[in-house]
Amino acid sequence: MSKHILDPGYWIRFWRDMSDEAFHSVLRVTAVVVAYIILRLALFRLIDAVLSHLSARDENEHKEHGQARLRTLRGLCESVVSYTLLFLSGVLLLKAVGFDILPFVTTAGVIGLAVGFGSQKLIKDVISGFFIIADNLFMVGDTITACGVTGEVQEMAMRVTRLQDVNGRVHILANGDIGTVTNLSRHPVEDFVDVAVAAAADMAAIAHAIESAGEELLAAEETPLLAAPRMVGVIAFSAGSTTIRVSVLAKPRDLAQAQIAVRTALRAALLSAGVPLSP
Repeated sequence: MSKHILDPGYWIRFWRDMSDEAFHSVLRVTAVVVAYIILRLALFRLIDAVLSHLSARDENEHKEHGQARLRTLRGLCESVVSYTLLFLSGVLLLKAVGFDILPFVTTAGVIGLAVGFGSQKLIKDVISGFFIIADNLFMVGDTITACGVTGEVQEMAMRVTRLQDVNGRVHILANGDIGTVTNLSRHPVEDFVDVAVAAAADMAAIAHAIESAGEELLAAEETPLLAAPRMVGVIAFSAGSTTIRVSVLAKPRDLAQAQIAVRTALRAALLSAGVPLSP
C-alpha cells in the first residue's frame, strides 16, 4: 500500500479519476437544474393555456367572475407543481452527486409516514384548500368574512389564504381554520347613511334634495354606486333633530367609498336646498 502511495502514477490516476467524477457530477447537477427550470416554465405555460381555454368555454359565468376564478385556480395549480418539482429535483440532485437514493426514498417514506401523523394540521390545510376551490366558496378578488376578518382575497395557496382588509393589512389564514365564510362579492351590498337634520325641516324638500343628489352621483363618471341612493325614511327623532336613513347600493370593495361620496353629496344638496342640519 505504501508503495502505491509513493508512486507518482497513483496520484496522477487518483486526481484524474476525481476530476472526471467531479466533472460528471457538475454536468449532472447542471442538467437537473436546467431541466427543473425548463419543466417548471413549460408546466406553468400549460396551466395558463388550459385554464384560459376552460375559462373561454365557460359562457355561464360573468367575465369578471371567470377571470377571478382563473387567477385562483392558476395560483393553486402553480403551488402544487412547484412543490412537486422541488421534491423530485431534490431527489435527482442527491443522485447526481453520488448518493444512493433507494435508501433515501425508503427512509423518506418511513419518515413521511411518521411526519404525516404529526402534521395532520398541514394535511388538513391542503385538503381544505382543494375543497374551497372545488365548492367555489370564494376566489381571488372576492371580499369575504372568515375567521373574524373581512377583506379582499389576494392569494389562495395550498395551505393558506391571504386577505387584505380596507386598511391595507394582510391577514394570512390557514385553509383548515376557515369555517363559516360570508362571501360579500357574489351580489351587490346594500348599506345605509344616516343624516341628522333639524326637527322642523321640510320632509318634502329633504326627499327632493336626496333624489337630486343621488341622480347626479349615479350619472357621474367612475361612480362607485350601482343605483341611485334612496330615502328609506325617519329612523329617529327628538325635539331638536330628525334622523333620515338613505340606502346605498355598491360592490363590497366600493362600499366605503360610496358612503363617503353619498354623505358629501347629501350635505351639499341639503345646504343648497336650505334644509337646516341638526346642530
